Amino acid sequence: MNERRFVFNDEKFLDHNDFYGSDLILLEGVITELLSRFELIRRYKTAMGERDPIEYCKARIKEPESVCRKLEKYELPKTAEAAFERVYDAAGVRVICTFIDDVYTVVEMLRKHDDIEIIREKDYIKNPKENGYRSYHIIVKLPVRLADGIHRVFAEIQIRTIAMDCWAALEHRLKYKKEIKNQEIIVSELKRCASEIASTDMTLQTIRELIDEEEIT
Repeated sequence: MNERRFVFNDEKFLDHNDFYGSDLILLEGVITELLSRFELIRRYKTAMGERDPIEYCKARIKEPESVCRKLEKYELPKTAEAAFERVYDAAGVRVICTFIDDVYTVVEMLRKHDDIEIIREKDYIKNPKENGYRSYHIIVKLPVRLADGIHRVFAEIQIRTIAMDCWAALEHRLKYKKEIKNQEIIVSELKRCASEIASTDMTLQTIRELIDEEEIT
């Protein structure tokens, strides 16, 4: 495969096609494969008369700028080949669930897929980041079938509740603002909100469990 090189600076980055080249179809393929599997999980649960654990899914291919910053951090060449082989989250899928236990239901069902190799897991729900961030992260490697054969492709899966996703979206927007007043206060308030959201998630799950018990009796 031909290496694609370009100058990395703070002003200009190439688009997905220019940077990833022929690897773009593999990244798109692994996203399509994962979204299909999550849809099957939803259909299976519904067919079994159980509650659908997934609200919705989102997917993205990492922007060249972000990929190059990561490659630069690890002193790797800023090429599509290095990105494909060493940046495990170039392709990403986010699974949004209603309740905390739904997150772990999805994780366990993923583990039952024999052709999905789990490379790394990080449970930021039970062990939140210092800033209050909560989510379940899994790096996987799975087969993508093309006309020339089977390729095994890395992807990152993030699984979280609706409330966790709302908090993460706000924190992400603030993190990338160049100039922001009262940053320390905002960071402190965000962390406090993260704790309150976690408490609310637990309360909502308890309420759902009580309702489920009533329906059984």
